[in-house]
Amino acid sequence: MPNSMFLKRRLALLAQMQAQGGGVAILTTAPEQVRNSDCNFAFRHDSYFYYLSGFTEPEAVLVLRATAHVQESILFCRDKDPEMEIWEGFRYGAEAAKLAFGFDLAYSNKALDEKMPDLLADCAKLFHSSGHAIALDLQLQGWVNAVKRRARSGVTAPSHTQDLHGLLDEMRLFK
Repeated sequence: MPNSMFLKRRLALLAQMQAQGGGVAILTTAPEQVRNSDCNFAFRHDSYFYYLSGFTEPEAVLVLRATAHVQESILFCRDKDPEMEIWEGFRYGAEAAKLAFGFDLAYSNKALDEKMPDLLADCAKLFHSSGHAIALDLQLQGWVNAVKRRARSGVTAPSHTQDLHGLLDEMRLFK
């Protein structure tokens, strides 16, 4: 499998997360940059995102969940759309990306706001790099607030945040 290197990296990070009590890591790829009114610059993925996923499409989010007994990697990506592929190039879509890149689960990025509060519920720690992707920071605050609103039903929100890039920088020192 050509993407086993990326899978090994995800598993190594998940093991580090478990060793620190578990939690959820959230990482997004770089946004597309507009060149002029109807054209974008050539897309360049985020290096941290690529290091863990091998996935090179825009508008994608990687979520890693580590609990005492579970390690899972979840990709949120654009839908397969043959009409848009004419203009923008090939898209994997969730199911093909799951198989091609070895993710445990994959969803449309349209399901992100629906799924994230459940993924964050009852997780001890949030691994995230604040300020790296401002749009994600705002979304993340909304997801955490959605989890906090469920407190009366016994659900807890992450109480600690740790810089994800710190863990990844250490891993990326060794090639």
